Amino acid sequence: MLSPETLDLLRRDVLRSLHCALPGIVETFDPETRTACIRPALRSKAPDGSTVAYPLLRDVPVFFPGDVLFAVNPGDECLLIFADTAIDGWFETGGAVLPPSDRQHALSDAFAFVGFRSKARQEVIP
Repeated sequence: MLSPETLDLLRRDVLRSLHCALPGIVETFDPETRTACIRPALRSKAPDGSTVAYPLLRDVPVFFPGDVLFAVNPGDECLLIFADTAIDGWFETGGAVLPPSDRQHALSDAFAFVGFRSKARQEVIP
């Protein structure tokens, strides 16, 4: 039987590897592919207590409602959400496909919703 301390360490390790949603900042956007390179706007905590920057996320599909396109610029803030499973096969071919790997909630399986803004970036409406 595992000790409560060991179980707590295991729980923390599992949760540290699970990604659900993070704010991000657009670095580049490709309007033809509707994908962006996005830097997560938060830092993570390493097991030793130090802080670590998340890697730059590349080829992130950006959400547009229907065929409505709008400008996406470097510095725009967004919400990143992470798929339950690998999105590679779906992103390349569309339709219902079998995920190419068993990864779950990985940084490489992000989608971006541009338009969210931090309080510091909100425009004052007269």
